[in-house]
Amino acid sequence: MAAAIASSLIRQKRQAREREKSNACKCVNSPSKSKGSCDKNKLNVFSRVKLFGSKKRRRRRPEPQLKGIVTKLYSRQGYHLQLQADGTIDGTKEEDSSYTLFNLIPVGLRVVAIQGVQTKFYLAMNSEGYLYTSVSKHF
Repeated sequence: MAAAIASSLIRQKRQAREREKSNACKCVNSPSKSKGSCDKNKLNVFSRVKLFGSKKRRRRRPEPQLKGIVTKLYSRQGYHLQLQADGTIDGTKEEDSSYTLFNLIPVGLRVVAIQGVQTKFYLAMNSEGYLYTSVSKHF
């Protein structure tokens, strides 16, 4: 069923392209110098083409694909998880430390990457449940 719909859409697109090609006319200057259908087609074509002298639109830089939520990770024991500049992971009672901010980046269904905002290190857990840091993502 899906293949039939896809082939139908492809066929319709091909037919539309062929119609556009057949509508293009070869212009010959008429002796009466009146605007014919060819001149109208030229205007139609030129209205779609960006002229070289016109202002360029500023394109926005594409936003990074890895956008996430900046948050603090808090334990039941009352500590904020922090990722130090040297890559060590520990807890602190300090609420305003910049090393306690983490970026939760969605990677897949029920999978997130955890990145330290200040250090740019990634936080991971091995199969035994121990936390470790990495400079790059390993997923």
